Amino acid sequence: MSHAHTPLSVRACPAVPVCLPDDLSEDVEQYARNVASFCNGTLTADELKSHRVARGIYEQRHDGTFILRVRVPGGVLSVAQARAVAGISAKHGSGVLHFTTRQNIQFHGLWVNETPEVMRELLPAGLTAKGGGGNTSRNVAACPYAGVCPAERFDVTPYALAVTAHLIRLPAFADLPRKYKIAFSGCSADCALACVTDLGFIAQVRDGVPGFCVYAGGGMGAVSRVGDRIEEWVPAEDVVRIAETVRQLFHRVGDRQNRQRARLRFAVEKMGVEAFRALYRETLPRTTDAGVPLCETQSEPLPAPIAAPDDLRRLLTDVAALTVLRQRQAGWVAVLIPLPFGEIDWRHLDVLAGLAERFSAEKSLRTTQGQNLLLRFVRETDLPELRRELEHVFGLESLRRTPRHVFTACTGAATCRIGLCCSPDAAGACAEALAQAGLDPDAVQVFDIHFSGCPNACGQHPIGTIGFSGAMRTTDEGSRPAYRVLLGARRGEGRTRFGTPVGVVPDHALPAFLVELLRDFSAGRQVTETPANYFDRMGVAYFQTLVARHTSAPDKA
Repeated sequence: MSHAHTPLSVRACPAVPVCLPDDLSEDVEQYARNVASFCNGTLTADELKSHRVARGIYEQRHDGTFILRVRVPGGVLSVAQARAVAGISAKHGSGVLHFTTRQNIQFHGLWVNETPEVMRELLPAGLTAKGGGGNTSRNVAACPYAGVCPAERFDVTPYALAVTAHLIRLPAFADLPRKYKIAFSGCSADCALACVTDLGFIAQVRDGVPGFCVYAGGGMGAVSRVGDRIEEWVPAEDVVRIAETVRQLFHRVGDRQNRQRARLRFAVEKMGVEAFRALYRETLPRTTDAGVPLCETQSEPLPAPIAAPDDLRRLLTDVAALTVLRQRQAGWVAVLIPLPFGEIDWRHLDVLAGLAERFSAEKSLRTTQGQNLLLRFVRETDLPELRRELEHVFGLESLRRTPRHVFTACTGAATCRIGLCCSPDAAGACAEALAQAGLDPDAVQVFDIHFSGCPNACGQHPIGTIGFSGAMRTTDEGSRPAYRVLLGARRGEGRTRFGTPVGVVPDHALPAFLVELLRDFSAGRQVTETPANYFDRMGVAYFQTLVARHTSAPDKA
């Protein structure tokens, strides 16, 4: 591959956000003119939708209110950005921010005429909603422990930011058959879910050179698919060219007639991975010749990192009543700040920004796939003082690892127009039932329980050790909310699989079902047996029988 083009510069452990395109300000003003035309009646709602969705603005369930989704590339949120988001939320919307499973931030409860001003106020902080929705290149995700994890091969953050910087500048940014998602993981534990993303990169080192194995055609939804490996290994400097090549392929071969089959995974499935790989390798040299730059690799491979665990949570520990990861940098820790189902009041975010400035050497926060925040590069000796500060704001119980912290949930029908069930409420009821059930805390913490309010997998239910997908159950009294149950999922390079459907449980019966399921696991598992292994040993029929005991639970009055 020719190295003649000017390389993109990437920095190890970046402290600054992606530099946004110069034309974004004009893009915001064009959108503002569209909103003004809508408000004075010269633009229809459908015409406005064609402009707002690609800019991350979606109509909520309550007519007239909107969500605005802000991209956080690689999950890197600087102190200044966190303060800016908190300040904007204080003036606009509900005042409660939502952190998503793809590391974005959402404002809720906005009026449409507010959305241009929110977008204007985001720009000086280096933040944008462009590509937050629609048929665009979406937020590029990365492992939130990148740069600090003892198991990582090298820090993948710079590469996630470099791919973002390239894609967000393209004139054809929003002209894809459907959304295009990319993820970077630093080791085979695959915390960023690269194996189930349109395009995924997993760090590997060969002969002392940092690089990636590359997966394509993955994704989650009503029809989920594990990605295929299209490159055994490529040097890290090639990632932007690969991301651009796959984007161009998606532009060409994606289904533009059937929206339900428009994602990249359906194109790969239809043509077969060998044909897709051949087309990719035929297209890659053209991308190079067109001037798409290399990345200037400055991340160094790490000497003998520890073996990647099946689940990174095995590396978390409790210190000074806080949940932390001891970083590969001796004496430093990353502190997990749990957010109930991804929600935080703007005042609390502002406080966390101040604590990040005081206690974090990198002066930033990381958003996580579990809808939490991570405060990294904290000196272990500072943990008691940090805990006192956090306890003053959040209360000690909210910081401890409790059953609530194993849940992930999309916003569901509370805000989403296509949501069938109110997933945060169901998850909250289940968490409360687990807390009162007297279960072994260690047995609870090996689970991660994912709720989606519909089949679309915004709560990533197909990959949770227990997954719940919102549905409607027909009864003599009419349709009632219920959840499809999926069990046995695994994560990790070479072992990823989705959960197996085992039945449907009405929403009011979920807490009792979940308590019985976890009691069964706690009593029946072998030493160190994972939920997925227990599922395999006991078999699908065993769990179908367990589900059936709750399927016909009488409806509440």
